Amino acid sequence: MNAKGEFTKDDLDVDRDMDIDCDIGQEILVYFECWFDVNSKFNINIPHDEDTWLNMYGRYNPHEDTLTVECEIDREDGSSYFDYIPTNAEAQLMKELITAKIQEVYHQSPKEFCEDAFGDGMRIGGIQ
Repeated sequence: MNAKGEFTKDDLDVDRDMDIDCDIGQEILVYFECWFDVNSKFNINIPHDEDTWLNMYGRYNPHEDTLTVECEIDREDGSSYFDYIPTNAEAQLMKELITAKIQEVYHQSPKEFCEDAFGDGMRIGGIQ
């Protein structure tokens, strides 16, 4: 993380397995691999054991240029969830990481990836 406590490119990686939201076909659902101290970043207390970890998911809409981040603390006895609102710089970085992974794996832009995955069912404004 940088001096402001924001993510840097060394803190996150985007998993190559991605999905498209099946409702509108415009959101790319990704899993972020976390390579940072989640306890200090999110001010949470996850013990350093194999039974508890943080999962971080992103929903990127390249058509509207929006990103939401959802976090799950997965424990042996259940899970809890919270939303994370990234700073503008973090959101931009996360979008760039997603774009780079799509380009690397699928040789497409994020918009092309959505359109290709959703096929002829692409909706604009809720109308097919």
